[in-house]
Amino acid sequence: MRPVLPTLFFQMLSDDTQPVLSAAGEGENDSSTTVEIPTELLHRCLIEYADWGDLAKLANVQKGWSNIMYEAANESQEAKWQLAQNLLEGSAGLEQNFDMAFRLLSELAGVETDDNNMPLQHDNQTAENDTVTTSTACFSPAMQAMAKCYFEGTGVVMNKDAGVAWLKAASEMGKNMDAAHDLALVYEYGRHGVENDIFAASEWLTKAATAGHVEAMAELGLCYELGCGVEQSDTDALDWYMKAAEAGHVTSKFSVAEAFEEARGVPQSDEEACLWYYKAAIEGDHDSKMALRRLEEIARIVVPGVRALLDV
Repeated sequence: MRPVLPTLFFQMLSDDTQPVLSAAGEGENDSSTTVEIPTELLHRCLIEYADWGDLAKLANVQKGWSNIMYEAANESQEAKWQLAQNLLEGSAGLEQNFDMAFRLLSELAGVETDDNNMPLQHDNQTAENDTVTTSTACFSPAMQAMAKCYFEGTGVVMNKDAGVAWLKAASEMGKNMDAAHDLALVYEYGRHGVENDIFAASEWLTKAATAGHVEAMAELGLCYELGCGVEQSDTDALDWYMKAAEAGHVTSKFSVAEAFEEARGVPQSDEEACLWYYKAAIEGDHDSKMALRRLEEIARIVVPGVRALLDV
């Protein structure tokens, strides 16, 4: 369990041996002493009741506690993940330590790597053996965080190829569709020095959208609407907009309404358009409110109470 309770303060037995405590976790003071209780019990109490900043400080008190942060982190995957994030952010009483954070992320990733710390994947992976390459110890959020470290040069030498490789690993081996969506945006906008590739972007958007990623559904709908990386299709655009809208994506509701109003991929229907504009408008979409004002005569018939919304 990750340490979360208030700070513990330990009464030192001698002022002469009071250690100098540092949240950076460097240095030792072997001559210091504490209240004499069994070591196992003391470690258990520290790990369960101190926060990460306390553990970093106490790691300096005596040699036997030098690994206390790692012992706490190894209590669970969640604890190690939280510690890695705190070290990246410099939060929870800790100074930023990118090297240590990246080391923890590598441990959490749980995948085999080559000599350059690139994730090893099987090119001939098929649906039948998919589970073979997806380890139960694999932790995709750590892979995604490692990709960001490589893109930004945080704790490692900046390497765009490694960033892409870890996003692919998080998506394919870790089944992380947020990572697939991130990778699509990297290709779509040419982020982090990666060459712009609208076809690769649409491919990764399709993977994420097919797996149920709502934002990817909406963006894939736009790709089909504009013919960006895929063959232009009003029907496919509406299909993906509809899926995203039904999953709660507000701007996709506007796009569905617009398709009905303009007869794109569906028979023209101002009535149906008003219903979808209203669904988006009640969630605060400004463009939908403007559309309802433009179609107010029809909207007042098909959507009772719409006038109250427009008068706000």
